[in-house]
Amino acid sequence: MFRIAVCDDDAAECSRLSGYVSEFFSLRNIPMEIDTFQSGAQFFAAEKCYDLYFFDVMMPQMSGLETARALRKKTDDPAIIFVTSSLESAVEGYSVRAAGFVLKPIQQTAFEETMSRVLKERFESRTASIQVIRNRVPLELRLEKVAYFESRLHQVYVTLCSGERFPITHKLGDLECCLAGYPQFLRCHQSYLVNLDSVEQMEPNGFLLRQSMVVPISRNYYRQSKAAFYRHRLR
Repeated sequence: MFRIAVCDDDAAECSRLSGYVSEFFSLRNIPMEIDTFQSGAQFFAAEKCYDLYFFDVMMPQMSGLETARALRKKTDDPAIIFVTSSLESAVEGYSVRAAGFVLKPIQQTAFEETMSRVLKERFESRTASIQVIRNRVPLELRLEKVAYFESRLHQVYVTLCSGERFPITHKLGDLECCLAGYPQFLRCHQSYLVNLDSVEQMEPNGFLLRQSMVVPISRNYYRQSKAAFYRHRLR
């Protein structure tokens, strides 16, 4: 069940957008439920979590951008789509790592393209997994749970976002090839493969991850790591 929040101070626009969202999911036989709000304050007062958030950028008192920034302090990497009539506002949305943008007046084709891309990038990859060998036993490893892979003394270790760390029977190069279809995974060092979804900040010598984890960036990989990091932030 997809839980979706639609927040727009204009009741008619809110209803119209909800209709587009409902039709999109219904045509694809994806179960969902929609809650609508007419202000950021009303949205936060509900104290509910959602899978997907639609925020109108130009709301009074608390704008969509302000609502998104406040949400990011409460929720880990929310999937936010901004609704706006201004391209300039859309550019501002990059500062809060928006998943996508919908321009008013809403065009059916453009809306469906944005929705399809967001679902593919933000949800299909999160539920993806690869099979690894741990203690000679096959294990389905959910990619969303991986912080990074590390090769040390001819042994590859997986470090999860929770901080748990364990060895697997694979070569780092083989894992890199296996994860080629998942752009959030980046080879940033001869001995490290990092999940950019877990990165909070890039420093000259390494990536800072959640739970104070640090993954080094080698000189040979710095340029491509920097480009990949900013490309990931602006997607």
